[in-house]
Amino acid sequence: MLSNKEIIEKFDIPKSTLYGWKTERPKVYEYLAAADEQFSKYRDVNILLDRYIQTVSNVMIFEYKELEYILQLNQENLKIEELDNFHLKFIEKSIQIEKEPKTNALNIYKKLENLNLIEKYILNERLKTVSEKIKAKKEEKESLIKHYLKEFLKL
Repeated sequence: MLSNKEIIEKFDIPKSTLYGWKTERPKVYEYLAAADEQFSKYRDVNILLDRYIQTVSNVMIFEYKELEYILQLNQENLKIEELDNFHLKFIEKSIQIEKEPKTNALNIYKKLENLNLIEKYILNERLKTVSEKIKAKKEEKESLIKHYLKEFLKL
């Protein structure tokens, strides 16, 4: 459980608002106080997923240009339910940009289709991270892709 001071600092909430929520909106207050516990649960899952992706040998299937192309499409962040159809969402977005998908897009489609659900989830999350970081630091695009997507990148 977070203390009031930690909640105020972490979520940038005025002291008076927090104390008001404590009495008027106890569920919101309890949620904020327990936010640290939720973070540690997700942290453990993310560590597990990182270890999984580092030990799987068959995901290093993408060329640098293919990952760059996927990023270029600005694919929206997919929900868990949509991840099974990651490859279909990719080709739909590709068709929206180019009327006829090129051979390169079709090859990427096949590779995405062959990933299992966990690999698709990890790829989606890392693409989202790289995309956010590229917006902030445009000059470091290549190094960001190589760093965050190294498990998917064919060397």
